[in-house]
Amino acid sequence: MKFTKQLTALIISASLVTASQAVQFVVATSWEESQTSSAWINYKEHHSSEIKTLKAEINHSRAGQQRLYFSDLSSLGNQICKYESTIPTSVTMNFDNQAVKMSRWCKKYIDSDNYYLDLTPETERGHNYVVDLFKKSINPVNIKYDNDIMPFSVVGFTKAWNSAGGNAI
Repeated sequence: MKFTKQLTALIISASLVTASQAVQFVVATSWEESQTSSAWINYKEHHSSEIKTLKAEINHSRAGQQRLYFSDLSSLGNQICKYESTIPTSVTMNFDNQAVKMSRWCKKYIDSDNYYLDLTPETERGHNYVVDLFKKSINPVNIKYDNDIMPFSVVGFTKAWNSAGGNAI
C-alpha cells in the first residue's frame, strides 16, 4: 500500500513537470505515512545532483495558534542563512497557482551548527487559503518555491490538522 501511494505520487509528479522549472521527483512522504503532523518532499532540479527538501509541519506559533509551517531543509552544508532571525522577511510562494505572501526567517538546527529557512503564510487570509486547499484537495498541491514547482501530498492532512490540538487556550 505504501509503495502504491509513492508510485502514484511519482506518476503524478512526472506529469506536472514543466520545461522551464523542471524538478525531478525523488521521494515524498505524506501526512499519513509519516504518522506525525508533517510531510515532506525530496526533489532535485533537472540537471542537478543536489537533493532539496521541503517539509510541511503543523505546529503552534508563539501566540499559541495552530499554524502550517514550511521548512526549506535544503541548506544543509550550503548555509542559506548564517544566523537565527527573529524578524521575518516577506517572500511569495504559489499554491496551485495562487500567490501567497509568506513570512520567512532563519532557524538553527538544534543538533548542529547549520541553519534552515522556515516559512508560514503572513496573513490570516493566506493561512486559511493554504489550510483549506490542503483539506479540500484530492490531488497533490502544486507548490512553487524558489523557482521550483513540486507536487505536495495532501494524503492524511485533514486528520493530522484535526489531531494537532487546535489553538492553545
